[in-house]
Amino acid sequence: MTAEGLVPHYARVGADPVRDAFAARRAVMPWRSRRPLPAGEVEATWARLLADRRAAGPRLAYVHVPFCANHCLFCGFYRNAYTPQAATAYTDLVIAEIEREADAPAVAAQPVEAVYLGGGTPSALSAAELSRLVAAIRRSLPLAPGCEITIEGRIIHFDAEKVDACLEAGANRISIGVQSFDTAVRRRQGRRAGKEEAIAFIEALRDRDRAAVVIDLLFGLPGQTEAVWREDLAIAADIAPDGVDLYGLNLIPGTPLHRAAAAGKFPDAPTLADLGGMYRAGSDFLAGRGWRQISNSHWGRTPRERNVYNLRIKEGAECLAYGSGGGGLIGGHSYAVAPDLQTYADGVRAGRKPIEGMRVSDTLQPLRNAVTAGIEVGALDVGALAALAPGADVAGALAPLLRQWQSAGLVALDGDVVRLTTAGRFWYSNLVFAFDAILCAGAAAPDAPRARPDLPSDPRKTRELS
Repeated sequence: MTAEGLVPHYARVGADPVRDAFAARRAVMPWRSRRPLPAGEVEATWARLLADRRAAGPRLAYVHVPFCANHCLFCGFYRNAYTPQAATAYTDLVIAEIEREADAPAVAAQPVEAVYLGGGTPSALSAAELSRLVAAIRRSLPLAPGCEITIEGRIIHFDAEKVDACLEAGANRISIGVQSFDTAVRRRQGRRAGKEEAIAFIEALRDRDRAAVVIDLLFGLPGQTEAVWREDLAIAADIAPDGVDLYGLNLIPGTPLHRAAAAGKFPDAPTLADLGGMYRAGSDFLAGRGWRQISNSHWGRTPRERNVYNLRIKEGAECLAYGSGGGGLIGGHSYAVAPDLQTYADGVRAGRKPIEGMRVSDTLQPLRNAVTAGIEVGALDVGALAALAPGADVAGALAPLLRQWQSAGLVALDGDVVRLTTAGRFWYSNLVFAFDAILCAGAAAPDAPRARPDLPSDPRKTRELS
């Protein structure tokens, strides 16, 4: 890439880097640069993938539960209103899907290091359904010793019976989408539980002392002033869960909050500069309390919180996906399970994996994975990238940009290691986007796919919100 080609990726110099480094945040989608597989090849490709005993590194599993008690205004993951009858039938289908694949060579090829039950709202299921689902996972998948099993949930309807059912079935990590403790802020987003109920719920989870307890906080919500945000942080620290996620509000097109903002009903919408300042306030606050930063958006207080699933996903680990709306990756092929409940049900009942789409990685995918994983943990070894792009001058291609970012306050250069500052971690998606553009231009991917040789050539939720 020419010097002129680097300029669009330069950050502003002389400004407050966390607030003003760039004019906009870049979106970096997990399926970027993966080529769609023709629909007519998907079923045969899936059969071959399942029959392949070879495994490529760490393995994860994701189970999607596409039900919610109500649609929170900011959420882009909502699909289906919960009804007891639909949830029971759905649980039966997911268990059947898991059990049907349990003996496949590809499933047995590698221990599963982490399982994530996301949604939607898994805690919308009944205690019996949660117990059956976790038990089926433990019975049917080759879980590694100490496998992290996360249940995502909300405060409303996640009663003691359900919590105990999850723990007794074998879940060892519970992630709760608090978003804010402030009652007024919560109610504006469709959250029914107030501040005191939210605090009491998290404290009760913590006091059970049987699983890692993680909470999500959002900054930039309507009515969430800087003072409210600082109170949210203080309450979270006082409750002392094992981990906390800090996510900036993302106005997702199609969500009720996005429509409200477009209609001028969100007059106090934060600017990017505001979000940057709130991220820095959160990062500094947690660092001052002795929390360790595990990733750009996640902090741990105790050794029990490992955040295995989310870290491995950013590394490009293979992931077995189950349930309507789930997404997985195996043998260089990413895939999406049908998000429509009826389509999903018809497929499972017919004995088929109801895959809606599949994509295949090119030869540069390991390079992209290494970049994403390094930036996610705030330290990228540029020297190690060279082995993933033979013949390309990786260090030379990146050097001018890295020096510019250093002068702008986004990174610190430590030999071959690029260390992100707090500002760099806030703008991480812009950094990943730039690395992608520069490295892929300098080491153009050939047409041949990254799939295994005998397979056809050529898919959290973050997911950033729960």
